Amino acid sequence: MTELPDVALTRRSLLRSIAIVSGLAAVPGLAVACESPEPATGGPAGAAKSLDVLKVALPSSLGSLDASKEAGIMNYVVALLCQEALVGVGRDGSLQPSLAESWTRKDATTYVYAIRQGVTFSDGTPLTADDVVASLDLHARKGSTSAFAYAYANVKKIEASGPAEVTITLKRPDASFAWTPSPGTLMVTSRKFIEVSGDGIGTPTAKILGTGPYRVTEFAPDSHVTLERNDAWWGGKAPYRRIDIDFVPEESTRLLAMRGGSVDVALNVPAEQIDQWKGLPGVEVKAASDRSLVTLAFNTAKKPWDDVHVRRAVAHAVDREGILRSVLRGHGRVATTLTDPAQWGGVLGEAEVENLYASIPQYGFDLAKARAELAASSVPGGFADVLTYPNSGPQLGRAALTLAENLKGIGITLEVKEVPLEQWIAELGKHASGIYLGWYFATTGDPAEYIQQLLNGAATGVNGTNIAEYANAEVTGLLDEAKTGTDDTARGRLLGEALVKAAGDVPYQPLWWGEAATAFGPGVGTGEFGPYFFVGPWATEITTRS
Repeated sequence: MTELPDVALTRRSLLRSIAIVSGLAAVPGLAVACESPEPATGGPAGAAKSLDVLKVALPSSLGSLDASKEAGIMNYVVALLCQEALVGVGRDGSLQPSLAESWTRKDATTYVYAIRQGVTFSDGTPLTADDVVASLDLHARKGSTSAFAYAYANVKKIEASGPAEVTITLKRPDASFAWTPSPGTLMVTSRKFIEVSGDGIGTPTAKILGTGPYRVTEFAPDSHVTLERNDAWWGGKAPYRRIDIDFVPEESTRLLAMRGGSVDVALNVPAEQIDQWKGLPGVEVKAASDRSLVTLAFNTAKKPWDDVHVRRAVAHAVDREGILRSVLRGHGRVATTLTDPAQWGGVLGEAEVENLYASIPQYGFDLAKARAELAASSVPGGFADVLTYPNSGPQLGRAALTLAENLKGIGITLEVKEVPLEQWIAELGKHASGIYLGWYFATTGDPAEYIQQLLNGAATGVNGTNIAEYANAEVTGLLDEAKTGTDDTARGRLLGEALVKAAGDVPYQPLWWGEAATAFGPGVGTGEFGPYFFVGPWATEITTRS
């Protein structure tokens, strides 16, 4: 097959994670195309033999199977076994073919996708260009309440320009748009399913429909999801007839389930339990940077968080190195800004990235400075607030408790509360709280993703991705210029300048860049495990081992 240029001419493969990657070089008529009979993640090739049923334990329950309604990472883990996007993400973070077998950027604002032929949905109906248009319209139409709508705000027109061709026209150039129709912000379904199911998509009644290797046969939001193999999948026959996914939020319960042999795969192994999991006979724990970001977010539109001295006080009260040692047990890295340094491959060189990160203002752990900042604020006597974290991320809760203890010493009372994942996601979208924990996972390979989503002033407001309600005109101007730029190096420098300027305002205090650990039971394993393992039909990569 023809090697796919890495979205911006043939730049070096991106090493990173979730971001809405920058785009194609602005050369009219530049073709970015690839013919491939295999799915983007490599497909089921290499499976030694098939097990009948794969048993999986997820660390949280799901309220919806529709990732565009409840865009948590575990929703993607389930949905991407059943649904696919126009383009996919390769193991190295590069853009790859999926339901679009090739695509071309005709000019600065026009993208044409050639739809793969012979693909059917799991209900047996053929995939058409009209189905793709309907799926895109779910998010791009005016007034859409989809969690993905922000990614399509710049879309002017979507049309089936041929029986197997879809053309997307933008209002203005956007260097990141090439990544938009990837799994992070697109799950293709059929027009008929949309029309029949309506708001019921993702519920136990309607479930979801896609072209992937599995289909949902049963969904109980507080209990489990059952998937059956789609034998007509274009990527080949998946290795397991059925996948049973149970929701098991309690860490020790997942451990006991693996010990008892009732689980083959368990996600989100806690850092402090990794040695216990590794000690189980035949169990293999695989850990890798997942390019995730955990950050405190301060609502700059809500008192007293609109006071930069309050934000600095709390930032100085976070012992990030201590959290890395005691909570994460070294499984992660202290985050000095939003974007992981490894995400800049092909955009900025290593030396320039190093210089950029050295210039970003930091608020190190210093309780004396925290007290001084609070004394200079509008609430020198302190105040009280609530910080929630999802039940699927106990490490976030433990980190929050260490922060609360430190804040108590300077006069701030922070109540830390655990809530269900779906509630936590919904609360993030409301932008009603004063302080949040943000937990993000990379689904593309572009350094701009976290930066644009969290710092651009256009992303504020209810359901906006800018949960800090941060609106600095200069920063937004830099980010808008970066979006329309076509030179990667220039774009990278604009993004870097925005990071430096925003850090001075402290809308966020980044905590750590994460590492994911997944346990594979005695009967299964995988040869490939990295940042993008779950950004695709991951179960097809799990093989039987003796």
